Amino acid sequence: MRQRITSFMLLLSLIMLNACFNLTSKEEERFEEQQAIIEKYVSDKGLNAQKDPSGVYYINTLEGTGKAIRADSADLVTFNYRGYLIDGTEFDKSDAGKPITVALRGLIPGFQVGILKMKKGGKATFIIPSDLAYGGNPPQGIPANSIVIFDVELVGFGTQAENDDEVIRKYLADNSLTAEKHSSGMYYIISEPGTGDNPTASSVVTVKYKGYFTDKKVFDQTKTDAVAQFPLTNLIEGWKIGVPLLKKGGKGTFLFPSKLGYGANGSAGGVPANTVIIFDIELVSF
Repeated sequence: MRQRITSFMLLLSLIMLNACFNLTSKEEERFEEQQAIIEKYVSDKGLNAQKDPSGVYYINTLEGTGKAIRADSADLVTFNYRGYLIDGTEFDKSDAGKPITVALRGLIPGFQVGILKMKKGGKATFIIPSDLAYGGNPPQGIPANSIVIFDVELVGFGTQAENDDEVIRKYLADNSLTAEKHSSGMYYIISEPGTGDNPTASSVVTVKYKGYFTDKKVFDQTKTDAVAQFPLTNLIEGWKIGVPLLKKGGKGTFLFPSKLGYGANGSAGGVPANTVIIFDIELVSF
């Protein structure tokens, strides 16, 4: 359930972003009708709601004690939520004790409006007219052109780099590993330094390697007793930074934040967008 809603938030974000600024006369009429419905709902429930200029209604239920979120300082938001219709029908919610982390810009516009009013640790309710929610093409379980309501607890927020660093540090702690942190944001463990000179970022290297995620799932590796040869200039940034730390015969483990891996696009080889990746590398020669 959670994946369905977040994926639709991402899908509709660009489509719906300018909805309230380019409404047809019919859409404008629906928007005004929904504003009246929301106002009645708020009045009937005795809610202390603030109306945003966009048409989203915001109800602060817990102020929170952390810093306020800002669009220019948060790539990712982590929150618990429950989504329901104005008649109370629930259509989705996060799993208990498992808040979700998603890109702020991937959320439907009305959700963005609401969450940007929150502070870390705060709780709020957003009442969102359909033109800032799912419009006429909603996910399963939500009627077309429906007002939607979300109860939200903002657990945290930050940049992609901050999130990646936290993921790496947790992996190291969970696996009792001690690593050095490079100025690039990469963490590395040199298990065998090797001998002789170090390659440069433009060297052609012969290596054995294994690439995997923090859950230990392998996405790429050389076959047993096989090697691979690459010009480092053709590889991801993490390799260009990490491999030159080894000497011939050296071995190391390198933990790359997503910006040094496959970034926001992921890879055709099965690495999702914005994912920390790990490589065990043996530098055979260069």
